[in-house]
Amino acid sequence: MNKYITLNSKKYRTPANAWQPVINKPSTIRYTLLGTVDATYAINEAMEWHGQIEGPVTPDDSGWGTISDLRTTLLTKGEIPFTDHYGNSYYVHAEGPFTEQSLSSAWDSPSNIMLVNVRLLKGRSA
Repeated sequence: MNKYITLNSKKYRTPANAWQPVINKPSTIRYTLLGTVDATYAINEAMEWHGQIEGPVTPDDSGWGTISDLRTTLLTKGEIPFTDHYGNSYYVHAEGPFTEQSLSSAWDSPSNIMLVNVRLLKGRSA
């Protein structure tokens, strides 16, 4: 297991208490007028990832993304290459709003880290 995710070929950390993989089973379930259940399920499950991604002002090493890289990637209109903590690769769509929180009062400090709230929705498998 990796201690990071990869988004558009850049590595990013995600706070453990603020990152949630979600498996959604699309379905329609309703009661009929006779009181029985009418259920229909989609063929595939929908995967999503909710939480925060850390965007440092200055990355630790090469291969890691900055807050500028993350902002640019999240504004991509289309599928984005994504690898989760388990090494599984997908293409995802990023859904906003992408609210940001600075961990320092000096926003542009080289040691500052920005936390960005995201929702990633699985498109197709890589």
